[in-house]
Amino acid sequence: MDFQPDPGLASFRQEIRHFLEQHVPADLKGLPRSTRSPRHQVLRFQKLLHEHGWGAPYWAAEHGGNGWSLPEQLVFDEECVAAGTPTQDGFVHKLLGPVLNAFATSEQKAEHMPAIVQGERLWCQGFSEPGSGSDLASLKTRATRDGDHYVVNGQKIWTSYAHESDWIFLLVRTSTEGKKQAGISFLLVDMKTPGITVRPIRSIDDCHHLNETFFNDVRVPVGNLVGEEGAGWRITKFLLNNEHSTAAELPALKRYMRELLQFGAAQRIGGQRLIERPEFALKLTRLDAELQAIGMMVQRVAKLEMEHHPDSLTLGSMLKIRGTELQQRITEAQVEALGDYGAVAYAHPHDPAPDEPYPLQDTARGIANDMFFRRASTIYGGTSEVQRGIIAKLLFQL
Repeated sequence: MDFQPDPGLASFRQEIRHFLEQHVPADLKGLPRSTRSPRHQVLRFQKLLHEHGWGAPYWAAEHGGNGWSLPEQLVFDEECVAAGTPTQDGFVHKLLGPVLNAFATSEQKAEHMPAIVQGERLWCQGFSEPGSGSDLASLKTRATRDGDHYVVNGQKIWTSYAHESDWIFLLVRTSTEGKKQAGISFLLVDMKTPGITVRPIRSIDDCHHLNETFFNDVRVPVGNLVGEEGAGWRITKFLLNNEHSTAAELPALKRYMRELLQFGAAQRIGGQRLIERPEFALKLTRLDAELQAIGMMVQRVAKLEMEHHPDSLTLGSMLKIRGTELQQRITEAQVEALGDYGAVAYAHPHDPAPDEPYPLQDTARGIANDMFFRRASTIYGGTSEVQRGIIAKLLFQL
């Protein structure tokens, strides 16, 4: 494929950049690094996008979205990350949204789509369970039909942002007959429903974004079932197969590299800038070469996705592995580049600023947290081991 810059894409990038510069308030830009921005910032930014006509940047026009191409979506993500705007609710925009567009009833769409686009409702994902690991088919959370309701009992774990969410999309077992994949269904559940308990899990970065979520005789209307009973596995495969080109989190990688360059230019050892030291320059060059290769691969996968080519599945898993491993190496290099400051001075992105300013304080704040959080990037979204199994299986079929 042709990797030359697209003039039309450059114009689109300028349009996005102009909007972010001129229409997004200063207090919603240059925000501290974080796994996801606080709830009030996420909703406020979403409402701002909606007012500008950009409330659904990842959906097709026929579904009420912007109708942007995959390359345009990637540009939008890159510019938002570069500007430091709040992170969007990726669970609903990139995962649940396409599912609702493809499988939901008209009543379900009328209930949820306006609230999503207008920034009135946040979602979380209820897939993983204790003891199940990446084997979603082994889930045990049960939904038993009782008249016009399902009665849900069970437990989910690693439920990101459940404590801030209004609704959850949930995989449940509605049957034990036949193959274990055949008895799974897909439910939408209001988090205010009696019987739901959310308990925090503090992760290695000392932040609270993970939870364990318990369901004790939770009554869910049958009308909240997406698709038919037993279709949950098929719907989940559709959900997980969407947007492989985003698996490497390229905008975050580019931000990390820009920051690492800043650190190298600003830090000095024995009067010499860090970037002038051969060992650091070599490390920087190797990391940048890998980043450039991933960037080209993202373009290739995006093109294959637009063509609905099956190779996008294999390459998407490859991107997930290489991209997340590179996240870990670059964030480690960032902390190393700042020396003692990296490990101590920039502990938490939302801590008050220290009384005595540190070098690169605004850029590097929260850097240790980010490095710790990225230890999990080769686990969440499908572990590297699972991705390698997917690659082997798909290549064997070829």
